[in-house]
Formats: sequence, structure tokens, C-alpha cells
Amino acid sequence: MEKLELHYYLSDKSHSMDAFVKNKAEAELLKVFKEISDILELDLSFEIEALKEGGIKEFIKFLKKKKNRKQIVKILAFIGVIFSGVLTNKISDNFNKNSELEKSQLEESQLNIKKLKRDLEKEDISEKESTFIIENLTMIISNTDKIKFHRSNFYSHLLKENKIEQISTTELDENNKPISKEKKVLREDFNKFIVHKIKIDSEFIEDANIEIISPVLRSGKMKWRGYYDSKPISFNLLDLGFKNSVLNREVSFQNGTSIKCLLEFEKEMDDEGNIKTTEINVFDVTNIFEGETTILTKRGKEIKAEKKQIKLDFGTNEE
Repeated sequence: MEKLELHYYLSDKSHSMDAFVKNKAEAELLKVFKEISDILELDLSFEIEALKEGGIKEFIKFLKKKKNRKQIVKILAFIGVIFSGVLTNKISDNFNKNSELEKSQLEESQLNIKKLKRDLEKEDISEKESTFIIENLTMIISNTDKIKFHRSNFYSHLLKENKIEQISTTELDENNKPISKEKKVLREDFNKFIVHKIKIDSEFIEDANIEIISPVLRSGKMKWRGYYDSKPISFNLLDLGFKNSVLNREVSFQNGTSIKCLLEFEKEMDDEGNIKTTEINVFDVTNIFEGETTILTKRGKEIKAEKKQIKLDFGTNEE
């Protein structure tokens, strides 16, 4: 398969549509295709052939680059089926909000994709088995957040053009002859592909150790700076008790002073579908480390007492 026909069905036998809507929608469509080729480790380029009437039809041509000669041949033979399936098959309508779960699921998906690709390359594989593998690859790819994000944007832009009644995709051979049935998505179903941008669940690190580079010694909303996991970070100090101790000069800082705390990374999805850290917050500063000296803070003493009480209560209940 070398081409995919994208057909916009327009009302009133129209052959034109809003250029801004079309360009913005297809920019997201190309991001979907690029993400799929990256997931499958295929280095593809994309070309658009001249438009044809009938609503609006255009052909998207997938080109295999020269360095792709050793890539999996069978995946390339089915690439149009995968592109078409990801674009038109409704599978999931929400983002994964938990960053740790998303990471583990992504790793699992990558392993599954590699296994399916190996299975597809077996010489004695049947047509039925190949179809099953491609369907599974399509489902796994469709459920990745970046695919859902850009596909959502594609359909969101199309809804801004009132002329569009439906769209369809058809895989074509090099002579523009259909090699698959036309897959359609009606306008009333566009919303089923649209997911709303949401804030991703924060990541919390307990007993995080931060080396302080630049403490804030005056009132205000300025951020502290330090090193965490060998990387520089700027953070909001949200432990009010510890902050007051600093402002009252009850705590001093020397070169190499570090703190133990509860660390929060606030996250959200950006306009490219990537999960980014937006804010870093510090809560519950329990210890201050100055060389070989460890100082237990007021909050540290409170947490230690709370844990001791829980142990006592648990022991009492057991008796």
C-alpha cells in the first residue's frame, strides 16, 4: 500500500471548504501519521497529491526512505491499514491521568508492539494471523495518549466546517485503485473521537532529598532553587511552618545544606500531546542536613509522633 485516500463529503454538492479548517485539521492528521511511524520505528515521509472533486478527495502518499531498506517489509505493506484504522476506529475517549500508570502501560505497549512485529515477519504466517496482528497493533497504537490527542484535534477542527457531513479513508495501490473497503465516519460521530484537555495527576516523591542552592529569605512568592536527582529545579516551598522558621532566621543555610521533604511534580498535557511538569512543590520538610549533622524539624517531629501513635493504636487493637 502506497496511498491513503482522504475524502471529505460536503453538503450541497460543494467542492470547497474553509482553507484554515482544512490546513489545521490535516496538520494534526500528519502528526498522527508521524507518531504512528515513530511507534513502529519506521522512517517514512509523506506527500499530498493533487485534490480531486467529489466533495473533496486527496491522496496521501507514504514514501519509504532509502535507509528503510532493512525495515520490516510486512509492516510497510499494512501501514495504510493501520493509519486508516487508527483514524476511523473509535477505541478510547480519555487520557491516562496517572503518570506512573501511563509509563508502565507505555513500556508494556512497546514490548507488545515488538512481539507483534516479530510474529508478523514469520514466513509461515497465514492471512488470518496477519489480520489479527494488524488489528492488535492498531488497537495498541490507538490507545496511546499522543495519538488520541492529535486525532481529537483533527476532528475538533473538522467540526468548525459546517459543510462537512462525513469523512472516509480508503487504501489505494500505486495506480489509485482501491484495495480496501471505504471506512466512513459520520459527522455526528466526530465527537466520539474528541477528548478534552485535562490536568494530569501529580507525581509525589516521599522522603525526597533536595540540596538547597538558593533559599528565599524574605516574604513573597519567589521560588527556591535546588538540586534533586542531580538536576537543578525551581520549586514552591509550601511547608508554612518551615518557611516561617526560615523567615525568622531559625534555620540557616550553608554550602551543601539539604532537606528531606514530600516533593510534588504538577503535570499537564501540552499542545503537542506531551506530558510536561508545570510546577514543583515542596511539603512536609522533616529533616535538614548540614554535613554530618541532621536536624529534625517541627514538622518532622509531628510526623514521627503521628507514626508512633499509629503503631500504639494498632498494637492496642491487636490485643
